[in-house]
Amino acid sequence: MSFKPITHCLAIALSLSACAATADKTELGAARAWYWQHPYQPEAINRLALQLLKMGDSDSAAVLLERGARIAPDREDIRANLLRLKSGSRQVADSPWQEPGAAASAAPNAPASASPQAGQDGLPAPWPQPPVRP
Repeated sequence: MSFKPITHCLAIALSLSACAATADKTELGAARAWYWQHPYQPEAINRLALQLLKMGDSDSAAVLLERGARIAPDREDIRANLLRLKSGSRQVADSPWQEPGAAASAAPNAPASASPQAGQDGLPAPWPQPPVRP
C-alpha cells in the first residue's frame, strides 16, 4: 500500500487552507484601512465587523456593530447583525446594505465628504478609548 496519494491530497488541502487564511487576512486589512479612512460610514463599520467576526474576534465586532447602530439607527443590516451576535450566533449578513439610489455612497471609493467628520456632536469616537486616570 502506498501513502503517496494520501500525502499529495493532504498537501493540497493544507495549501488551499493556507491560501484561504491569507485571503482572509488581506480582506481584513482592506476592511481596516477603509474603516480608518471613513470611520463614520456605516458600510465601512459593518464590513470591518464582519471581517473581525470571520477571524474570531467577536468582542471587537460587537463594539463596532453597536457603534454602527448608534451612527445609523436606520440600518437594518447592522442592527440584525448585532442582534445575531448578541444572541450567540456567528452567522451574520454578508450582503452589503444599500439605500435605494445611494449605491455610490456605499462604495469603498466614496469621497470622504460622504461621511460625517470626526468630532461632530453626538457621534461616538472611531474606537473606544480607555478612561484617562488622573
